Amino acid sequence: MTATRPTAVADDGGDAPESKARILRSAQVLFARNGYDGTSLKAIAQHVGVSTPALYWHFRSKDEIYLAALERMLVDFVEVVREAVHSSEPLARFREAVSAHIRFQLERREEAGLYAQTVGMRRLTADLPKQHRETLVALQRSYVDELRDILRSGRDDGTFSFTDVRATVFAVVTLCEYVHTWYNPSGPLSVDDVVRQYADLATRMVGACPEGSAARTQPPVQNEGEW
Repeated sequence: MTATRPTAVADDGGDAPESKARILRSAQVLFARNGYDGTSLKAIAQHVGVSTPALYWHFRSKDEIYLAALERMLVDFVEVVREAVHSSEPLARFREAVSAHIRFQLERREEAGLYAQTVGMRRLTADLPKQHRETLVALQRSYVDELRDILRSGRDDGTFSFTDVRATVFAVVTLCEYVHTWYNPSGPLSVDDVVRQYADLATRMVGACPEGSAARTQPPVQNEGEW
């Protein structure tokens, strides 16, 4: 016998799209915090503020919620970076992209952790259903391709100096990807501090000089033992 979904929309009084969005936001947090096995449908429902059966109006299973949460996170990330890149010059575009990447990692740390646990690990990604795996890989590739285009443009006009585009683009992505694993919001560095410093590091990686670096006053050295 085929199970049918409940006939009522989520029992929180919200409309269907908003209820689904709330489920995905809660799922992102819980899956990142507790892992897939440590997150139950009941826990997701409680975090959202609905009954467990209400989840089935939007999703058929925990697997479906998990995959949708991953996809939603990547869509949000790509959109955030695209909206941040609006300059015409390669150096400015590059710094805008890197800064947006770092800021997303720090301001949405738990979602970034979900990505690192699954999509960032090739073995786990390979275990995803083909359709979902291809969707996630396409989203990843769209960001990498856009960053690659910026690097090529900067190298062609002499702004950047590096040998291999492929190696350089993945070095930059790797630099940005795991900043959330060490950053402490209660530590000595603000999000803006880290964004600026990482943008400078990435700029030097591609053989360019950080904007205004010659005139920038160096901040006092922080206690490096405090994360």
